[in-house]
Amino acid sequence: MFPVFNIGPLSVPAPAFILIIGFLLGSYLLEKKASSYSVDSEILDRALWIGTLSTLLGARLSYIAGSPASFKGNLISLISLNPALLDPVAGFVIGISAVMLIISRQKTMYWKFLDSFTPFIGSLLPAYYLSRFASGTAYGLPTDLPWGIYLWGAARHPVQIYLTISAIILLTIILIYTPSRNLPSGSTFLLFSAASSSFLLFFTAFQEPTIFLIAGIRIEMIIFWIILFVALFLLNSRIQSTIPEVNDEAKK
Repeated sequence: MFPVFNIGPLSVPAPAFILIIGFLLGSYLLEKKASSYSVDSEILDRALWIGTLSTLLGARLSYIAGSPASFKGNLISLISLNPALLDPVAGFVIGISAVMLIISRQKTMYWKFLDSFTPFIGSLLPAYYLSRFASGTAYGLPTDLPWGIYLWGAARHPVQIYLTISAIILLTIILIYTPSRNLPSGSTFLLFSAASSSFLLFFTAFQEPTIFLIAGIRIEMIIFWIILFVALFLLNSRIQSTIPEVNDEAKK
């Protein structure tokens, strides 16, 4: 695809550059929409930067621990922008743990915090899918459709583009959407999670399998089904828990 941007004498990895743009856009929208969810923007900024640094540092250290030979004789790779030299699972766990610690210390409501953080996540997702398109990873199955992209010896579904467009549409809805007083806190995040997992479930069917299958079912699709079920279950529980409060206020 286009793994490198040439900016003058510099060669910048395209996937990392796209992710940085998505991060900067997300941090801007995070501060812009903070007042809509009644959350202090300073707390969000602190959580964002500490969580980001913890994620990157944890992902790189975990990768180094698992593949020390990759850095032998090339110590400059320790600070490389190459996303392939990161352990995303370990980084995610460490980053989330750091953010949760900040929330608990600031005594911020978890659900309101998740709602206010949704625009940032919504900005990062299309950047992530587009970065995979740039690197040529997570490519689609062969197709005869006219918009197929030639890659690895065949015309393939541009799954990364499908996901990027879907994520941009979802982000637009989030930015236009105004939280309703009739919906409990956490609704924005849970609806976003349900919508994201839904279009991931649909478009993953056009993607070349990268993870072993269980009884013919892809592991990632099982994960997306679980996320969808949990998000809808929690959303229903949140709504049901607010019904008595709404009825009491109506009686008054």
